[in-house]
Amino acid sequence: MLFTNRRLSKEIGLCFGVAWLLIALSSAAQTQSSRAKSAASYFALGSEWQARGEYDRAIDDYDIAITFDPRFARAYYARGCARFFKGEVDTALADFNRALELEPRFARAYYYRSFIRIRRRDYTGAIADCDRAIESDKKYAAAYNSRGYARVMIGDQEGAFSDFNRAIKLDERLSSAYDNRGNLRFERGDFDGAIADHNRAIELNPRVAESYNNRANAHYVKGDYEVALADYNQALTINPRYAEVYANRGILLLRMGRMAEADADFARSLALKPDMKSSLEQRIEATRAQRSNQHITTRK
Repeated sequence: MLFTNRRLSKEIGLCFGVAWLLIALSSAAQTQSSRAKSAASYFALGSEWQARGEYDRAIDDYDIAITFDPRFARAYYARGCARFFKGEVDTALADFNRALELEPRFARAYYYRSFIRIRRRDYTGAIADCDRAIESDKKYAAAYNSRGYARVMIGDQEGAFSDFNRAIKLDERLSSAYDNRGNLRFERGDFDGAIADHNRAIELNPRVAESYNNRANAHYVKGDYEVALADYNQALTINPRYAEVYANRGILLLRMGRMAEADADFARSLALKPDMKSSLEQRIEATRAQRSNQHITTRK
């Protein structure tokens, strides 16, 4: 009886088949690993460009990273940030949405998407995004700060004050939280508290024009005109195109009786932002009326 080699042949064939399968799987794994490494490399390059403010170059590298790994949530998020900083709000929103589809607990993506919602005056949506960010990271100070801002805009001052306090407790160096809390204190009539918060914001970051403008407003209301003037001047040194500060300084100069300087500031303000004309005219009339009443009271 002859021994058949059929079984042996099948076993040999099976061995060869397994070997080829293992080679194929190994090759696929190597390819996948290579693509992952390439995606990570381009992501790193994009992050370097973004740190330098080279947003177009950053976006180009993030594009390539996403081509290598279409499920790379952080690349979508980073590209969304670059687009947001460029002012490309719609495409930034699409990137944040995609990042959150891929990674639903991505706190930073919720946080940055809240900025877009605030810009579009969708304050309820912004609060919802900050809620999700905080759910994912209970110690996310910036998310509390952003939610506080959105709450101010819907009239929830108590909730906003609580959020700003929480943000500052979590990060004592978050200058914008002090500024936001200072503005809320100003709205509540706590001008000394507002000045204290703006002082701290300026200590932490002395190159933010808004902080000086905010502090100047509190000094103006308190009647500390020279101190307010110094702050408005500093705000304009930092940002010479800050239309609202020219308007505020003009009102102060008008109140101080320095009419020609006030008129020059009003002209600069409207040249930068013509749509302020109606509101500025109302403020000018109100300030002139206050000066007239003050003179009448003085004569009596």
